[in-house]
Amino acid sequence: MIAVIAMNSHGIFCRLLCSTVFGRRLATHRSLATKVLKENAKTTRTKKLRTADTTASTTVADPVTVPKDVQDYFQARDASVLSLFPPNLLRKCSQNTERFYIADRSVSQQVADVLTRDLPADRLLVEVNPGPGLLTSELLKKHKQNLRVYETESCFESRLKTLGLPDDAFRKADFNGVWRLAYLDSFDGGQRAANLLNDLPHKRRWQDEVNFRLFSVIGSIKFLRYLMNSITYQNEFYSLGRYEMILVMSPLLFSHIASTKESGYKLYRGGTIVFQTYFEHELIGTIPRRHLVPWFHGSNTKKLRTLHQKLLQDGTDEWYLVKIMPRKNLYEYLPPDNLALFASFVTQHFVSRKNRIIPTLEHWIPNSGARLIMNSNYAKSQEKDKKPPVTLPCQLVKSVPLAANDYLEKMTIYTEFGELTPSQVLTLFNEFINWSEFHQSPFVQAVESQKPKQRSLRRLVEEEDTLVDAPDDVMATPIPKVRMRKS
Repeated sequence: MIAVIAMNSHGIFCRLLCSTVFGRRLATHRSLATKVLKENAKTTRTKKLRTADTTASTTVADPVTVPKDVQDYFQARDASVLSLFPPNLLRKCSQNTERFYIADRSVSQQVADVLTRDLPADRLLVEVNPGPGLLTSELLKKHKQNLRVYETESCFESRLKTLGLPDDAFRKADFNGVWRLAYLDSFDGGQRAANLLNDLPHKRRWQDEVNFRLFSVIGSIKFLRYLMNSITYQNEFYSLGRYEMILVMSPLLFSHIASTKESGYKLYRGGTIVFQTYFEHELIGTIPRRHLVPWFHGSNTKKLRTLHQKLLQDGTDEWYLVKIMPRKNLYEYLPPDNLALFASFVTQHFVSRKNRIIPTLEHWIPNSGARLIMNSNYAKSQEKDKKPPVTLPCQLVKSVPLAANDYLEKMTIYTEFGELTPSQVLTLFNEFINWSEFHQSPFVQAVESQKPKQRSLRRLVEEEDTLVDAPDDVMATPIPKVRMRKS
């Protein structure tokens, strides 16, 4: 009896031992097996779903349809225009593309009149992104012998060549994306941007006449930023000499280049000062936004962080036709050797428009603020300026000439950089670099440290999609509306 009880207890003990020691392993193996089976089942289901999705996508994506609002508008106006564009281009979002096309015959005629007005017969006329050639057809009637087009999309190449372009007038290249090529060249020392510009006539002398006239529709600040950098570092586009550009741009983009100090802290930036110093600009007309494709069809407009919601809304109605040309007398006010110093001076000090002038300059050259406060030029300026001050609009329809000695009426330790006009910034810069301590100052060392990066695209202005809305007083002065002149 005792032996039986001992055997039973031994069996119970063995079972308990197996359940405690080996049971965990068995349970672990069971859980692992169950997990693997579940993952296999999930993978199988996922693969089937992916196969189904792929099949569905191929069947749905094949017939690309034109957005209904675009189709309704152009069918009511000119249905034949829609057939000239591939549907996939009409569905692109205008916030994510830099290529826009004129899609109206009457606008093409008006733009052609502007482009060929006062244009010598021997001067090259460049059209960027002609698309199906609505504007090209009008230009061929007025300036056929010296015309060149740059198109990116291959689907337009055959149609453009049937319009009767001169021999060797077509170029397949993304001209508006030359800034991107320059950025890639900065990494490997390539010649992509230079190769793109080799076909254009070169003139080394800055004082010569305008070299060529160019037309394009631009959608971002990057192309204009590249033009500023090419002058600053005297490379690539700078080697073409002076040029004349007639560009179509949004009101928001125009505000980046034409704003004055009255515009507010979010529009009048360092890039604005550099642009107005280097270039002359003039607002010569407007173009209905609906006559440019693609349209904006994004549903996430609330996620867009734009500079000014009002300017963005104005851009849905009309875009601006702007004439831009480098200043012929730029070297009289800013010699070539000082261009890089001037750009660095502006970008360093206009990171915030509220930076105070005297404390900032004393950071570079100690005890230099007294020279500005006690400068006799400011006293002379106050004596001469007996007239009441002229209030400028928030944006300049036409650029103003530069001034060599444009001193601020009064300089105090509280004066901010945002209170200066471009000519006053240029005057302050020339005074700063003529101080005896300048060449040993940390400012020169900071500029020298940036020389290896001169080929890279620098951010002369902040991205328009990273800035918050400005105060309401920014738009106190309305943007002038200038209709396109008819010949």
